[in-house]
Amino acid sequence: MALRRTQQQIIYLHGPNDEPPRGPDVTAIETDATTLGAMLETVRAQVDVDLYIWIPPGVEVEPNGMQVFLDKHVENPDAALIVSDYNLKGRHVEIHPFAGDLTEREDFGAIWGLPKSFLAMVGGADPNLKFTTFYDLRLKLMEHGFVARIDAPTHTIFPPNDEENVASDVLFYPGGGALGGFSYLFMDKDEEAETEQVFYDCLKRRGAFLDLPENDAPRSEVKDGDPVVTVVIPVHNRGRLLGKALDSVLANTRQDFEVIVIDNASRDNSREVAEEYAAKDSRVRVLVSEVNLIARALNMGVKAARGRYIAQLDSDDEYVPHTLQAMVDHLDAHPKCALAISYYELMDEGGNTLEDFGIIKHLEYNVNNILRVDGAGALRCWSKAAILEMGGFNEDDFPNYGEDYDLVLKVGEKYQVDRVHDVLYRYRRHPGNTDALRLPVDKIRAKTLARTWAIERRRRINGYEL
Repeated sequence: MALRRTQQQIIYLHGPNDEPPRGPDVTAIETDATTLGAMLETVRAQVDVDLYIWIPPGVEVEPNGMQVFLDKHVENPDAALIVSDYNLKGRHVEIHPFAGDLTEREDFGAIWGLPKSFLAMVGGADPNLKFTTFYDLRLKLMEHGFVARIDAPTHTIFPPNDEENVASDVLFYPGGGALGGFSYLFMDKDEEAETEQVFYDCLKRRGAFLDLPENDAPRSEVKDGDPVVTVVIPVHNRGRLLGKALDSVLANTRQDFEVIVIDNASRDNSREVAEEYAAKDSRVRVLVSEVNLIARALNMGVKAARGRYIAQLDSDDEYVPHTLQAMVDHLDAHPKCALAISYYELMDEGGNTLEDFGIIKHLEYNVNNILRVDGAGALRCWSKAAILEMGGFNEDDFPNYGEDYDLVLKVGEKYQVDRVHDVLYRYRRHPGNTDALRLPVDKIRAKTLARTWAIERRRRINGYEL
């Protein structure tokens, strides 16, 4: 690892058995530190500079790269962290260091500029952390200042094992890690435990750590003969897959349900497919939205629903035969639960289970960790009354992405969100998947906004002044 001050002076760390580099511009510091935090603190103790620049292995710095960092520091004295775009396999990778990003997975580039004054404010790097030194440091620094981005590449990254952007072929969410934004689903247990603890410490510093809610969840009355659960399916140009989704619901062992399909301004035969099913089965109803907005469609379905519970189903996904029975049984038996979420599995476009990814359980979910991870899982089955109490899905700020995540956060702050330990949902991966078509920056922006507002709500819950 090397820390550089200017193009004229290089601070180089080496171990006791390594041959240090030589030259008039090199200051070599021997260290037996075994963690990144200990290495950084070794340099801080021996070298006093205004800006430390961290350069990890596998990175090639542009000829003027370090000067650009120094110039950015001079221009932005209130920046707690300086990061930059980079090159990867011949292309310019733009990073998006949103101020409210609380995850460990977002891409902040490989080289970091660490101002001396802000490092002092947070007490430097934690030398005891094995996996999360820079995640912990970033969270702390962002509590004292903003992140300054250099919008031009200052370095080139050479990823190991050709692991560039694997997430685009996995779960369609951007971010760092071998499996992109959903790497936390496959994290080593020790790393996961340390990451969660660093995050919880962050929430506690910000006054946003919550205890498990103990309120009884609201339940709407259901008249005799009315459905207990309403399945809500927004659809936009999915005529070729909608029938599979509907068939999977109609094949359920529990039959006291209704299905509301909301056609979101489809230009294909989606509406016709839905109406054909409605003509054959009175439990299927079709609503029409003139604009393609998922949050609005979901609210239309919730408003029209007669069921006590609202079960979501994407128009390209499927239930298993006992999905509704299992979800209703759980909600009925757990009065404090306002949202039940099951396990799910991945399938290809033809419906074949993708065994390589196993069962997605989201066992990392809890009322606090949900602010770090990108979702709570599927199937989501809600108390309708709880949805209405929270004002429904936010159409203004999350019209087409993040609307369900935002509502999970809100509901979980007042009522319990439970895991149903069974595979009750099948998520279809295909090129037309909505998540695959969205811009990564828009996904990150929406999730970050939802988290930022959740932090404010939680601080109010805990009695902090905003």
